[in-house]
Amino acid sequence: MDRQKIFSTNIFIKDEFLSPQRLPAMEEEIQRLYKQRTYEDNWQTKHNLHETEPFKWFAKDIAKAAFHVFDTLDYSVDNIEITGMWGNILKPGEMHQSHTHSNNFLSGVFYLNSDGATGLTISDPRPAADVLVPRKAKKTTDNSNLLSYKSNQNRLIIFPSWLVHWVPVNKSKRNRTSISFNIQVKGQLGELHEFQSAEY
Repeated sequence: MDRQKIFSTNIFIKDEFLSPQRLPAMEEEIQRLYKQRTYEDNWQTKHNLHETEPFKWFAKDIAKAAFHVFDTLDYSVDNIEITGMWGNILKPGEMHQSHTHSNNFLSGVFYLNSDGATGLTISDPRPAADVLVPRKAKKTTDNSNLLSYKSNQNRLIIFPSWLVHWVPVNKSKRNRTSISFNIQVKGQLGELHEFQSAEY
């Protein structure tokens, strides 16, 4: 039979995203900000990390990765804006509850310092997908309604902002440092001849 995979949800993963020599300066700055924290649990920096050193150049790398995503999906995108970028330190025993990133098109996470123990969990966005689930001869991305991605150091993951995701409890004995970001499409959206087109 002819097989068609329709309405797909695309997750993009790039291991060894940056040269390892570039990581220490980023980690050092996150740790400097962490020492100035005013609260303890699920600590995050302000959301303008992409406007500060040494993350300005990292933002350019993220923008290139985003345009690669758009090219792969055959989207015609003139420009984008990183609407927010922030650092996270997740201590042992902490977690991030399920959420989406509203008012953006793409979101992502880069694992700056992690042993892979506490990654990203994503659920099937189709509401009825788990009503009836046969036994799996082999678990794959095609037959699973819950997927987990390891938080390997120097790994980048990009996904649709509307996708429900969460971070399970950090069962490692060490902190996990990551950088999250949101991306919005700028310019013309939709076709000009359609009543649903818009410009941002």
